[in-house]
Amino acid sequence: MQKPDFSMNGRVALVTGAARGIGLGIAQAFASAGAAVVIQDIDLDVAQAEAGAICRAGGKAIALGGDVTDTQLADELIKNALESLGGLHVLVNNAAIQTPEHWLAMSQDSLDRQLRADLVFPILLAQRAAVIFKNQKWGRIINLGSVQQRRGNPGMLAYSASKAAMEKITTALARDLASDNITVNCIAPGWFDTYRNRADFKDEADKAKKGEQVPLGRIGVPADCQGLAVLLCSPAGSYITGQTIYVDGGMTLR
Repeated sequence: MQKPDFSMNGRVALVTGAARGIGLGIAQAFASAGAAVVIQDIDLDVAQAEAGAICRAGGKAIALGGDVTDTQLADELIKNALESLGGLHVLVNNAAIQTPEHWLAMSQDSLDRQLRADLVFPILLAQRAAVIFKNQKWGRIINLGSVQQRRGNPGMLAYSASKAAMEKITTALARDLASDNITVNCIAPGWFDTYRNRADFKDEADKAKKGEQVPLGRIGVPADCQGLAVLLCSPAGSYITGQTIYVDGGMTLR
């Protein structure tokens, strides 16, 4: 009986916004599966600490800084990944800005900043990475969506709109890149206990109570996305492309 192959040996993965939360969880999972990882984050000190932890555990990782509202960063990240780790095989567009505000009070500057980080930058980064992937006839792109692309939470117009667009970008790129053995998929998390969402919970009791609103009865944690990310970037998931997969404890069932 042939066992499924979840190895990422020999692969180099770039994960944006990966110093904390789901991005960090994915980077750690890739490293555990054998990939060399680039941990990009605006908080370079934290990114360097996490890359160091991966290296001390026997993996291979480097940290890169930069603000994803700066579209010129796309070229810099690709260049640095190639120079430091000798290649690029996997891109995870995880970094995003989420600014809660009523849409009637939202300034044009705020809208522009969110859409540059959450929509324009991921497209530009995928564009640069795809050139490399097409040349080597192999690549994997994961875009991070959100349950909000379906639910459209109040005060989250720009974020919800950009994540809904990310789902369509995923299907468009999947069709365009499939002939070069490049898959593109979207992971859409639900309500997660991450650094950005910590203000949602007063304490552990409050978090547990709010978790009861989720069909599976709890708030998600970054580890809940790890297995899926590795699947999509390993031989075991090589026939999956153009899909949006909700990791939300069943929230979208309601």
